[in-house]
Amino acid sequence: DKVTVGDALIEVGLIDGEESEYGLYVKTVNGETFDYDKDGKYWAFYVDDEYATTGVDSTNIEEGVEYSFRLE
Repeated sequence: DKVTVGDALIEVGLIDGEESEYGLYVKTVNGETFDYDKDGKYWAFYVDDEYATTGVDSTNIEEGVEYSFRLE
């Protein structure tokens, strides 16, 4: 029922983070938390195996598109 990837994943408890000036800064994916400022690693958001050009909270869900997070 959600429009954006971020809203859908938050609703089912798969991601969490904090709001930033750029949108949702995802720090937790599937229970694993990383913070670039503390760990030197972050969760990168990908759309069809390409680094996303929009944030997870501003990316609309599209049928047939694959969304993923990778630790970088």
